[in-house]
Amino acid sequence: MSEAVNQNQITTDDEKMLTDFDRLMRGKIFGGRLAAVLQFVNPKTFERNRESYNIVVHSIRSLMSKYEGTFYTLHDYSIVLFVRLSERFFDQTFEKLVLEIDDILTRNNIAIGLTPEEAENAVRWYRFDSQLDEMQDWMDGLQQRFRTFTERRKRLLAKAGTAAGQGEGAPLTPGALQQIDDILKKADVSTFMKRQPVAVCFGNQPPKPIFQEIFVGVNELRQAIAPNVNLRGARSLFHHLTRTLDTRVFRSLLDGYVSRNSGPFSINLNVSTILSDTFRDFDSRIGNIVKKEQIIIELQRYDVFWDYGEYLLACEFLHNSGYRLLLDGITPDLLALFGRKELKADFIKLFYFRDRHDEWTAKDIASRIADADANRVIMARCETEEALKAGMAAGIRLFQGWHIDNLIRASREVVN
Repeated sequence: MSEAVNQNQITTDDEKMLTDFDRLMRGKIFGGRLAAVLQFVNPKTFERNRESYNIVVHSIRSLMSKYEGTFYTLHDYSIVLFVRLSERFFDQTFEKLVLEIDDILTRNNIAIGLTPEEAENAVRWYRFDSQLDEMQDWMDGLQQRFRTFTERRKRLLAKAGTAAGQGEGAPLTPGALQQIDDILKKADVSTFMKRQPVAVCFGNQPPKPIFQEIFVGVNELRQAIAPNVNLRGARSLFHHLTRTLDTRVFRSLLDGYVSRNSGPFSINLNVSTILSDTFRDFDSRIGNIVKKEQIIIELQRYDVFWDYGEYLLACEFLHNSGYRLLLDGITPDLLALFGRKELKADFIKLFYFRDRHDEWTAKDIASRIADADANRVIMARCETEEALKAGMAAGIRLFQGWHIDNLIRASREVVN
């Protein structure tokens, strides 16, 4: 796997937008053109729950397929649209576009943390033919903020050392995605596949693994095929890339990575993969290698938002085929939105974040976990003793994370 991706043409969306704006200014291409700037009240929340941001990005992408123009996802999680409308029907089309964007924000306001009033005020509109000075001022301010952001980022990486600087990499772009995609289609990813147990924990007893999550070590894979690219830097593109990874994981599983003696295990898939011919081919063959009851399919929570109808269709197909389903990426505050039974999930994973520890001490957390069935709720990212104690106090019995790995390793060393 000696191929690598050429990074000479990689730029961020901030840079592309500023370049495109400059090109439009120099060409004086103003007729029917306008810009929409979507800015969120608490953008930092997207750093913990990136899927919520991707819900909006996916909806905007679908919307823009009906219009002439493009959109950009910026470093501060702002989204900017450049759109060209028919000058003859400008007013009618403009009104339609305004209402469609408002619908996206109000429909998803809970997921992205906006009140209806904040959603209404989240969009700023500029017309190229009449508000050019205001728009130029905004672009100048954005350019300064982006320069400050990149300079600070460089300083932090430089202080952390060269390896850390190299580890971050440039953002994934469509061009780099195509090159990586082509490499992966010919690659054996089994070398980069890892396992992490999900274990039952009771009191002071050693954790008892009940199944293993099998996943691709993305950082190791990136170092091999695209060391200068941050594969997760553009989540929507990375989501596309995971579909190719899914097919390579299927190949590894069919080629003997697992057996009937492997015990239960989970794999991470997208809804689009599950509904594809590729998965149907995998489904028709994997039963000759392992029992389907051994396999738990992990789906990300954003799959529920992107297309609820397709999600339910995928759930029905999986259950009818003998697989179990795990809904991944939930946080305690979302338990009210993601009912395990209503979403047809056999298990759900609740993520623990140290800076959100108070969510695990809330008065109603135990009752919410009990409603979901404590035997089917997994605390993921359990990295410390503090997290383990918080989960146990809330009634959780299933855990996954580095701290659990260490406890299992320590108990085996004692036995040996």
